[in-house]
Amino acid sequence: MEVPRDENNSPVWLNDDFFLQVIREFTHDPNARLCHGCKLRPGTKPGEHFASVMYRTTIHYRCQQGKEASVDVIMKIKPYQPGLKKDVLEEGDLFLREIRIYSQVLPEMKRRLEEIGETFNYPRLIYASEKPHTILILEDVSAKGWQTGGYITSFEEVVPAIKAIAKFHASSVVMEQDFKALDGMLKKSFNDLLDFMRSTEEFAQLVLPVQKLQGKLLHHLIESYRPSSECLNVLVHGDFHSKNLLHQQRPNGEVQDTMLIDYQICSWTTPVVDLYYLLDTIVDQSVKEQHRDAMVYLYYEEFRRLLHQLGWLGRVTSLQELHIELLRKGAIELFHYVALYPYRFVDRSKIDFEALLSGKGSNPAASSPVYRRVMREVLTKFLHQGVMEP
Repeated sequence: MEVPRDENNSPVWLNDDFFLQVIREFTHDPNARLCHGCKLRPGTKPGEHFASVMYRTTIHYRCQQGKEASVDVIMKIKPYQPGLKKDVLEEGDLFLREIRIYSQVLPEMKRRLEEIGETFNYPRLIYASEKPHTILILEDVSAKGWQTGGYITSFEEVVPAIKAIAKFHASSVVMEQDFKALDGMLKKSFNDLLDFMRSTEEFAQLVLPVQKLQGKLLHHLIESYRPSSECLNVLVHGDFHSKNLLHQQRPNGEVQDTMLIDYQICSWTTPVVDLYYLLDTIVDQSVKEQHRDAMVYLYYEEFRRLLHQLGWLGRVTSLQELHIELLRKGAIELFHYVALYPYRFVDRSKIDFEALLSGKGSNPAASSPVYRRVMREVLTKFLHQGVMEP
């Protein structure tokens, strides 16, 4: 298995003594012991994550009066090797935020949802620490049938993801009583897009609007991420894309259930942040084109139903208001198409994320007729909706 570069050499402290400490805290048994050494494995394939260094292992242990037991775990470690990844994440609170989500927020969401007869899945927290090393250890649920997948290719199979994010949003409402690296990425993405458009006759009328937008999108994007004054705000996942979903499948391979993972950039803001991720980064483009309104409607109905069952007595955003909010925050969707959509056309394991964030590399989609069609249609739509100026 190909390994991400920063996971070739594991930190020296990630050893059996450390795992013994982990299992003693997890079992609340100071006399628990390891049955044998823990062998580290790569956490993910190259291109599947950026904001952490990841490993997997199986801890075999025996408590004082128990039989041998084991737990499969996946570890997320704050980047420690020199480079852009470490620089970007050095001062942020992504790991502390995710530790709080797993230790406090998700268990309370699960409790409230189960009280009304709903299920809520997430990987079990095994261990978390900020110092001396920042690390989050979760149960590895892959052996239980939860796997990542590609872009979802049917409306029926995206239903579990829609219901999962609706549960997350609705329970957050009831409980409620840094763009540091984007600039270089946006500049390079815009330059690639403009070069492509200038070389393609059918984009001639769109070049000027895109040029006008180039210096404004980062500001519009930041404004779009601010809490809404018109719509009920929620705790958004904030990185709700296909690689942050785990699916269980039926025997025929269709998605049966979906679980969210990776809560590092959760924030309290408008739900359309996650809705645009749902529409733009989880499903195949054809599913979005055929079922966009149905996906938004299903999300809204689930969100509204769950709020009612959870006892929410406040005002609920109307479906019409949600659609207006999507239009108002259209800069998020524009960003997805300008900066992220081209990478659907390349093997993710070959993406150099440091080059991507620093504004290097080339447009991987320039030769694709699908990219040409989609970008012509969506840029025209943004122009007609007023997201871009003529």
